[in-house]
Amino acid sequence: MTTPKIHREFKPYLIAHAFSLLLAVGIFLWYNAAWYYPLGWCAIQIPTFLFTAYFFRYRDPSLPESLIDNALVSPADGHIVALEPSLKNPETHLRLSIYLHGTDTHLIRIPCTAKVEEVTYHPGKHLVAFNPKSSTLNERLSITLRTSLGEVITMTLVAGLLARRIRPYITQGQDVKVGEELGYILLGSRVDMEMPNSFLPKVAMNQKVLSSETILGYWA
Repeated sequence: MTTPKIHREFKPYLIAHAFSLLLAVGIFLWYNAAWYYPLGWCAIQIPTFLFTAYFFRYRDPSLPESLIDNALVSPADGHIVALEPSLKNPETHLRLSIYLHGTDTHLIRIPCTAKVEEVTYHPGKHLVAFNPKSSTLNERLSITLRTSLGEVITMTLVAGLLARRIRPYITQGQDVKVGEELGYILLGSRVDMEMPNSFLPKVAMNQKVLSSETILGYWA
């Protein structure tokens, strides 16, 4: 039986829940509260704690056995919501976007072996992440990767309506391998990827993809 794993980003929330529990117990004892007050508190706190633990669940990367150098795997769990010409360079580049629902794991992984050429933070709004305008208006983090084949990919981690924090685990100039942790986004969000038209996608709109497992396509 596999033991469920929780990502390290859960730790601050675990501390917050523990503090809330101790504070509530102290208040109930101090004021000698009726039995139904702590019962009502538990009815709220326990489901909240369980959902938080579920949100931060962790699974090890499971790279496809048939993975080759010119393949690109999904960096996130979610659904394909855009597969179209790039907004900035429509004649030469393709945009592929993955929307992460609130129940998807929000750990973002490296899609291919590459070198991190640039990491740029952009402040912005917090529109719902499935809104196409969120790609250019929302708070976001852009990462430029140069693959081992010399291709350049721009990944943008976009914060959503409730997502107020994007935590990167990579730095400029770093060499990274496919499946390694790239960063974490909280709650509803999206990942946009822009690459040259030489990339041949093998996924379709609304398709469910899994981080480090689903092959998005291949370089021609």
